[in-house]
Amino acid sequence: MHAMDIDLVYLWVDGNDPVWLTKKNEFLPADRQVDPQVAGECRYVENDELRYSLRSVEKYAPWIRRIYVVTDDQTPAWLDTSNPRVRVVSHREIMPAEILPVFSSTVIEWFLPYIPDLAEHFLYANDDMFFSRPVDPGFFFDRQGRPIVRLKVQSLKKHDDDIYCHMILRMQNLVRERYGRCSSLAPHHNVDAYRRSDFLECCETFQAELEHTKHARFRSRDDWQRALVLYYALARGRASLRKVTRFNKLRSPLRLLRAAFGSGCGSDSRCIPAYLPNLESIMKKYSPSLFCLNDDARMTEEDRTRVRAFLKTRFPEKSSFEK
Repeated sequence: MHAMDIDLVYLWVDGNDPVWLTKKNEFLPADRQVDPQVAGECRYVENDELRYSLRSVEKYAPWIRRIYVVTDDQTPAWLDTSNPRVRVVSHREIMPAEILPVFSSTVIEWFLPYIPDLAEHFLYANDDMFFSRPVDPGFFFDRQGRPIVRLKVQSLKKHDDDIYCHMILRMQNLVRERYGRCSSLAPHHNVDAYRRSDFLECCETFQAELEHTKHARFRSRDDWQRALVLYYALARGRASLRKVTRFNKLRSPLRLLRAAFGSGCGSDSRCIPAYLPNLESIMKKYSPSLFCLNDDARMTEEDRTRVRAFLKTRFPEKSSFEK
């Protein structure tokens, strides 16, 4: 595979920032009635994950060209913005003024391809996603430079009352209606690979339908989700599908052989509920290349302290992105 520039984009918010909190509260509906799935604290809480995620990037994916951190005019206090490989991008640079401020990641994500100087090939991560083994560009893009889309088996229909599952099902239906086919597998909720051109084309193709989402300040059931871009790229033959399962330990000769040819060696991505007490043993058991520590409303302060200790032990060395 020829060398290509690959950038990495994060969305980041410091939900503990009083200026930002005041702004968020001003825009909440008068009755403050917002679904906790939508605007609950776990969506915005700052647990210093980005610091460790960047450490994991430097350790296991040092080939990444540039890192963009998209924020609402906030900058992590520890981030060394003089490092030429990192750039903080304000929502104002990529989103129209009339729709700001926005407190929904599902909306902000539609504007990622407008980041100035973003490479054609880019990865997108939340700050709770980490690299935990060495990966190369071929982990994310195939020999033709097409994104490798990681999807997993998940019974979305059974959980249609969940905002996220509902959104994903709708994205699948949209692609199915337009192109006559769409994978019914679910996103793996981890670092995803995109081509900027596919993203922009998808936005153009579904422009009319997307309009509604772009004007939502908070997440809602009717939003559009960026998984649409992945399903769109697959349906048009512009991406290659990789089905992920729980395991990626190579136990049998057959699996070793299949892994050598890069197909079917099982999962390489794990989404772990961050409130679980035994994070270390889960990592040992599955030894994933990517992991996500998924924070939700069940998280307690105690859990957060434990997560911080776990990350500190796993990524103890300061990265060049830190002051």
